[in-house]
Amino acid sequence: MKTNLYLFLTLFFTLGLLAQSPVISNKLFSIGSYGRAGIGYGLGTEAAFPQSLNLNGMGSIGGRFEENDYLELATGLHFNPKIGGKESTKISVQARFAFYTTQGQLIGNVSNKSIGGITTALPELFAEAKNINGSDWSVWAGARLFRGDDIHVIDHFYFDDHSGQGVGIQHKNTKFSVIFTGSIDTTSTLPPNFYLNIVNGTPTLGLRNRYISVLEHEIQVKKGYVKLMGEFQRLPSGIAKDGSKEYSYPADYGFVLGVKYNKSLSTKLPGSFNAISVRYGTGIANGGDGGSSRTYTTYGAPNLETNSFSKANSFAFTETFLLNLSKKYSLNAYAIYTKSRGASDSLNKAPDYLGKQLLFNRKQDIAFGARGTYYINDWFHILHELDFAWRKDGTQDFAQMTKFTLAPTLVPTAKRNVWERPHFRLVYSVAHYNQFAANNLYSPYLAQSGTKNWGQYIGVKMEYWIW
Repeated sequence: MKTNLYLFLTLFFTLGLLAQSPVISNKLFSIGSYGRAGIGYGLGTEAAFPQSLNLNGMGSIGGRFEENDYLELATGLHFNPKIGGKESTKISVQARFAFYTTQGQLIGNVSNKSIGGITTALPELFAEAKNINGSDWSVWAGARLFRGDDIHVIDHFYFDDHSGQGVGIQHKNTKFSVIFTGSIDTTSTLPPNFYLNIVNGTPTLGLRNRYISVLEHEIQVKKGYVKLMGEFQRLPSGIAKDGSKEYSYPADYGFVLGVKYNKSLSTKLPGSFNAISVRYGTGIANGGDGGSSRTYTTYGAPNLETNSFSKANSFAFTETFLLNLSKKYSLNAYAIYTKSRGASDSLNKAPDYLGKQLLFNRKQDIAFGARGTYYINDWFHILHELDFAWRKDGTQDFAQMTKFTLAPTLVPTAKRNVWERPHFRLVYSVAHYNQFAANNLYSPYLAQSGTKNWGQYIGVKMEYWIW
């Protein structure tokens, strides 16, 4: 009996020791973060949570000073392999967490239990190995915000936003990646990611998972670079189980070609640049709406005769520059033009696959503006911005907005640099809408205030980043 008891106790404690989590001793760890928060009031509205003055469908294009609260936390684990006593490969594992509200609430006053409360996302979880064993080869796999430069003043990642989950390799200045973009609301009836599948005689929505192949190459030129980009996108066929042609969709495709030129400019202070890009997408790769440039968010209505997007296309042009003119003044400007059409022949609206919604099948976005930074002294800067934006959906008239923002800003790190953070801002914005925009409530602000030609916003904001 005692022997059996000893054996049991020995086995019990042995299993307990083996089950213990390892003690963490890794010191190769880093953390970064981006965040913005504050309070604001939409003058002329009774709404509790003020909304953007920008036009519908354009996101932050037209100015981002009224953006809602947002937080990102990114963590990195780093490996330090050595061969012959020398570092040979740079290896990192990165995870990024995002937190935001969906209805404009103050982020500190809601939780995940609140109606329309905090949304939590994990946009990044990937591993990357650079210059493997001292070579020119690099590789990554996982989910990541896979994108290049943005136009910061309008929060617009233009040209090459391929964020998603996938894998990529790089050799010198050439990259090849495959991205899967299956994060789609399966209750939606919007094309082209869905098809009707007949199960037990009942039409139900099926999901077609898209994959994107991306080839990018950079050519180094004097004081800058030229980036060439090509994409191939494919949706597999969606065939109804009962063989019904009415509910069967052929495989669909899309292509993208683009070129971007970035050049450093010589000014009295360093950091000035100019960047211009042109991009054309066809078929299901005609995306770029709502302030985003992602080509895989297909725009417009389908062709219900062919159940494909072969006639769809989109053209996008961007220009942005930063001029650090002196120790007193910097100027950051942009211009954007996007023209898109869906697969339907309609110039205005056309139905989705199920006939439940009418979608605009043509649209144009035009916007340009500039933010100036006047350095009163090292720690007190006056930000001022003027934006112009136009939006045309279908055969409607252009909606137009002109906005001016004045934002006295405290910069406690005391550096005269447009990228220096954190910022503590007092923000006042005033916008003017043309009569079409006012009559049709073509702005989140107008949806709160009702028909009017003028909109105003006042708030106190902070913004920071540390990477």
